Amino acid sequence: MDMGLRDKVAVVTGGATGIGAAIAESLAKEGCVVWLADRDGGEAERTARGFAAKGLRASSVVMDVTAPEQVAAAIGRVRCEDRRLDVLVCNAGVLKTRPFRESPPEDWKEVVDVNLLGVVHCIREAVAGMAENGGGRIVNIASISAMRGGGSLGNTLYGTTKAGVVALTLGLARELGPIGITVNAVAPAVADTRMTRAALSEEVRQRIVARIPLGRLATPAEIADAVTFLASDRARFVTGAVLPVDGGILTT
Repeated sequence: MDMGLRDKVAVVTGGATGIGAAIAESLAKEGCVVWLADRDGGEAERTARGFAAKGLRASSVVMDVTAPEQVAAAIGRVRCEDRRLDVLVCNAGVLKTRPFRESPPEDWKEVVDVNLLGVVHCIREAVAGMAENGGGRIVNIASISAMRGGGSLGNTLYGTTKAGVVALTLGLARELGPIGITVNAVAPAVADTRMTRAALSEEVRQRIVARIPLGRLATPAEIADAVTFLASDRARFVTGAVLPVDGGILTT
């Protein structure tokens, strides 16, 4: 099935590892020219080289989404080298698991800066390039925690930032639709990634799995499939959607 992504230029934030790398690889397999934007430039470059070894078109660029000047420089480089920007996937994120009463202001600032303001900075820089091309696709990585006030972990801090991403997605779908830019979000449950393996004990992990009707955590590739659909021409009349990829946990 042709997804209409061949030769499109895509930027994936947090693209060096985990879900971001899976999204970047999925887009590249559909013919995209993919840029892996990550604050760990060495890891992003290694991932990009691995893609190139598979015959995929990928480059890396250093980007800390909390630094507007770095975001502007990175997006500017993409537009300079490839002359366009068609797809932006805002995937970069951090997770803090402490309960509300144990979360200091520093935790709130860090998570808000990355998970919400980082998305704002990236979209702000991408929109101009997309408008020049006559349109584009923005896909934000939200979370079912936005709908559950903390999701599987009951994490109020994380859920609050992801609820902001959902609100931003809906508002920008309305504002950017007239210039041909669709804005959607994918809302995963807990996925099996390096970040979650480091953050979750085996006991917590099994407790989460027990609540998922499909009986397991998501794989990064399954989240990537949903993102690729929303970035493609197959979703050209879809905007303002928040697509759960959660194994059915929202039904419980």
